[in-house]
Amino acid sequence: MSAIRLLQAERKEEIQHLHRQFMSGGILQRELWEEAEKFLIQREIYDVILAEEQDLREYKQTLLDSGNYTKKQVKEQSSALRKIQKYWIETEYGELLLEIRESQVSDEALKGNIKRFLIRQGIHHIKEIDYTVRSRYEAELKKMWDEASVMRYLKVFDHIKQYSIQKEIESLPGRIEHRRKYQAQVVFLPYLPDLELVKDFEYVRDKQELVWDFFRRASEKLKKQVFLLLNYILDNLYRDDPKERRVRYLLPLHWLYDFCVEEEIDDLEGLELEQIQRFEKIVEQKVVNVKNSMQIIDNSRKILFLTAPEIHWHANVWYMERFHLSEDRLNPSNPVQRLSFIEVTNKKNRELLQEYAKYHVGIGGLTIANIRGQLYEVKRLLEYFKEEESICQVDENQLDDYFRKLEEKDTKDDTFNKRIVHYIKFYQFLNVRGYMKEIPFKPEYYLKKTYPEHHDRTVEEKVYMEILHKLYAFPLVPRLIFLHLWCTGLRISEVCTLKGDAYYWDGEDAWLKVYQIKMKADKMIPIPLVMYRIMRKYIEREHIRPKDYIFKGKDGGAYRGTTFRQEFQQYCDKNGIADGSYIFKTHDYRHTLATQFYDENVSIQTIRDYLGHFSEEMTKQYVDFMPKRIEKASDTYFKKPENDLASTIKAKKRGERK
Repeated sequence: MSAIRLLQAERKEEIQHLHRQFMSGGILQRELWEEAEKFLIQREIYDVILAEEQDLREYKQTLLDSGNYTKKQVKEQSSALRKIQKYWIETEYGELLLEIRESQVSDEALKGNIKRFLIRQGIHHIKEIDYTVRSRYEAELKKMWDEASVMRYLKVFDHIKQYSIQKEIESLPGRIEHRRKYQAQVVFLPYLPDLELVKDFEYVRDKQELVWDFFRRASEKLKKQVFLLLNYILDNLYRDDPKERRVRYLLPLHWLYDFCVEEEIDDLEGLELEQIQRFEKIVEQKVVNVKNSMQIIDNSRKILFLTAPEIHWHANVWYMERFHLSEDRLNPSNPVQRLSFIEVTNKKNRELLQEYAKYHVGIGGLTIANIRGQLYEVKRLLEYFKEEESICQVDENQLDDYFRKLEEKDTKDDTFNKRIVHYIKFYQFLNVRGYMKEIPFKPEYYLKKTYPEHHDRTVEEKVYMEILHKLYAFPLVPRLIFLHLWCTGLRISEVCTLKGDAYYWDGEDAWLKVYQIKMKADKMIPIPLVMYRIMRKYIEREHIRPKDYIFKGKDGGAYRGTTFRQEFQQYCDKNGIADGSYIFKTHDYRHTLATQFYDENVSIQTIRDYLGHFSEEMTKQYVDFMPKRIEKASDTYFKKPENDLASTIKAKKRGERK
């Protein structure tokens, strides 16, 4: 008895709460509920609401077994307990019950199970349900039911929650924005306030992949980055193809998040090459198409870089779309989409290279392609000296050794010179910025004397005539681009960036206005009348406006030169051009036209202006038959008797002195 009294003393407040429930439960006759109160206390149940169905049945059986009550009295007393419980449930959880009734879920048995669970959890409104509550319910179900039943119960549970979300959206639409702000919480995608989006996740079997835990012990910067990426993907990518969004973005991002937490990585924009390689090993164990899933690295960095309030100069990869550069610094037909610094593993060297690139992108006037070319060469230098504290500590002897090794690699003299020039420009930047007091090498000591090198690249007439005869079998756009190359000798970048207002008729001749990306200037060249008519008809048919690109890529921008080359080569192979052995190169037709002009006695100066070269020396490198013409002219000259040097040499007679 002393133990019972001690227990009752410890539970005094709880017992008093239970007693008040029975006193105010709507049953006035004390004799109907007095035994029930004692029964619940013995079971250590101090809230009548928490009595389970099993408890209620056992109470009735206890009354029957006692022999103290008639069947009628047992029925009255057991019913009284149920009525008191119902009274308090309606009193405390009436709004929850109403919400569940209104949820339009037809399976009453499942709803009843969910209702009892929520009451046990002290949930008074469906809006209080979150992923933690759902997890507890799932754990409870797994103790009693098989997997299929568990999924059925959870499906109803989620529908009840989603109905509540819909009602909340209808009454308080302003809450949507609030719910998508970052908080240290678990985000369960089926509980997002976007019912159209939520439908996409209904048939995902493994609901764990829809759980995004921002409670995890990880860098807040990393968690905020992942939260931003998650919302960007949900709001902007593949809304009409949920499966593709899940496979290409959501799953890989989930894996990447897990990986970064485990590796204690705090910045996705600072991922190192070796970390990416380790992540790739994990992805290889999950999917067959590793390449598709690994795109999440580049996609994540790009989204973070482009959406940041300020430019992230510290990022290992910069995306050119962010900089809104002037047109004369870009080549739309072969755009540089990113500048990468991740290949430089020495972090101090990487920071110096980023400073150098920041100067070029922000202040300098070089094209982005030229900047990328310079950075590529400087990166090779920095990686060679990655073991040093920084490139600023490398001395003259170390550099001399590096340059000597470059010379030994069978590098062309002009290529070697370009590298030396790139290096000296980088060192000059470091010197001016105060990173080093003096430049540790003299470029003139290493620069080599070079001579123009001629490459015979003219396309044979029988080859391009064969292409022209079979051109009808090629797609329309590649066909028209080829005609421009063959007729005008333009660079592929110039053809791909022609616009709707490029073609002119002055009453006598047809002209083409071309923007020379390499020269950063416009030029006008004559074109055949038939080409003018073909293009005017094409422009009219395709409704091309004056400032639109005539040849458009899939993204609506300029047609990519690389895309054209690959596609045209495929059709050359398919149509057996030169018996299937022809290697198509766009620039060869520039050489071909220059050579034809020269053969027709057009002056080098005129050809230079037509091609848009800075110097005549450059133009001479495009005239492929010039050495042959010199040789032919020499043969013709010396075949004339009066010019035959051999005729002046007389054979000596026997016995004549020398």
